[in-house]
Amino acid sequence: MANGDKDEYKVYLEERKLLIDAARESARSFDQAVLAFGSAVFGFSIAFLKDVVAVPAPWTLKWLAISWFAFSVGLLAVLLSFLFSHQACMFEIQVGGEGLGNPNYKREKNRWSTLTSWCNYLSVTFLFFGILCWSIFAFDNLSLGGVPMSRRPTDQGQNDAGKAGYVPPSAPAKAPQQQAPQPPAAPKTQPAENKP
Repeated sequence: MANGDKDEYKVYLEERKLLIDAARESARSFDQAVLAFGSAVFGFSIAFLKDVVAVPAPWTLKWLAISWFAFSVGLLAVLLSFLFSHQACMFEIQVGGEGLGNPNYKREKNRWSTLTSWCNYLSVTFLFFGILCWSIFAFDNLSLGGVPMSRRPTDQGQNDAGKAGYVPPSAPAKAPQQQAPQPPAAPKTQPAENKP
């Protein structure tokens, strides 16, 4: 190799190293962002159910169930992508060691890298599908004008008791006075009769 070729090769290796570091950081940031986004959307859907639509329309529950399933699969795909990404790096380390100095080495395909890419695409797909299903659930219930449980009046009549669940009776204004126990009365004795 000429001296110019060696310098060019060093620049290439340094640039390659920087690009690998940038790609690693980008992948890490992507995984963290998707994980945070999926968790936030899942939590928001639970808060929406609790505070906004406490009693959803029965026919909309299928959309909620599908959205929660999609959120769960999306979050699982993100977690699997972490695991598969680690395995892909370990595979590359092994292949690099085996192929070093061996011009006849036949490189295998990194299946862990392929699985990582699939998990990343699946996580985004399932999370957006979950958002779509949850949006249908939310808009359908908001259009019905339901009253959230946190804003329901506490003193409901007998007719509303079956709709809202059991509501305990209100406490009495003043507790009744209890009297101290009376000592047992002495048995009444009858006067003895005098007999002649």
